[in-house]
Amino acid sequence: MLISLSRFGAEAAQRGIRAELLLVEADHDGMTAIGDLVTQGKLRPVIAGIFPLADAAKAHQAGDTGHVAGKLVLTIR
Repeated sequence: MLISLSRFGAEAAQRGIRAELLLVEADHDGMTAIGDLVTQGKLRPVIAGIFPLADAAKAHQAGDTGHVAGKLVLTIR
């Protein structure tokens, strides 16, 4: 199952992937629901790239291309 706010629902269907739109308020119940999905293995984020905080501008540029499939992660160390 793919959970996303993106426009790729039709493409997912063509590939035999069930895609659903999931909107959750940023409150305790909503965050608990997301945590439960993760624990159950029903929600798996797709990581498109990992950048150190010093390269935040590069991560932003990558996101602006419109060709990123997944989340961009900034690491702090």
